[in-house]
Amino acid sequence: MALVLHQTLRRLVRSTGRHAIRLFHDEFNTPSPPAVKKGNPNDPSSAESRVPAAGSIANKYQVFRDVDATVILDVEEERQLQLQQDLEEEKIEEEPQPSNALPSVFSGINLQRGKTGVYDIDDLVTVLRLNNAENIFVCSVSQEIKYVDYICIVTGMSFRHMRGVAEFVRKIFKMKRNPTDIIPKIEGENSRDWMALDLGNIALHIFSEQAREQYDLESLWAIGAKYDRECNKPAEPLVELFERHSVYLNDLKPLKKEKTMDGNETAA
Repeated sequence: MALVLHQTLRRLVRSTGRHAIRLFHDEFNTPSPPAVKKGNPNDPSSAESRVPAAGSIANKYQVFRDVDATVILDVEEERQLQLQQDLEEEKIEEEPQPSNALPSVFSGINLQRGKTGVYDIDDLVTVLRLNNAENIFVCSVSQEIKYVDYICIVTGMSFRHMRGVAEFVRKIFKMKRNPTDIIPKIEGENSRDWMALDLGNIALHIFSEQAREQYDLESLWAIGAKYDRECNKPAEPLVELFERHSVYLNDLKPLKKEKTMDGNETAA
């Protein structure tokens, strides 16, 4: 019986032994998957240090690492620099503005009294331009007229604009003047067509657009009354009739009255 079993096993080994050995060899010689290398959390090149695990503290709070920190070579020196910077910032915040500082609205304006008057014509033109006055016209006046040195004419965009220009010119006049200079009055300050200021050496006229075209002072002062269309415009019939016969009125004399005995007056 034992002999038969032994022979049977030998036949099985001869017929299947080669395959069994190969399978056994392949099973134990198949390369295993590479093991995951655990990274060092302090190593910035490690994948594990860059990708925080789910539920870790890095998902809720910012992680500070030594490699991200600013290098301070001298702690005491850095502390002194920071303290000095803080003191300078506090000084700038607490530094009071000079009491004589002017608002920005006066920037670019000469606040010193002019040479030919409170306003020199260039200073007045600067003020008018800063206030957006339109179509600035300046004309010098002959000294024979003995009126002013210059006539200045501008246009205002609205009644409010005209009033604002006039008041600002007057305000600057008060800042530039000497105590002996008379503060000008705004003539026609409630007019919506024409405002004027006598600045001493300059006569300033502020018109609305319609009124400026109607009165045309530029032509009157630039080319004279002889060529001005308003001065040469035909007179109205009633005015012309009155002027033609006004010469006869010079011969008229008032009536003399005499008193009578009863105290009544009679014409002589």
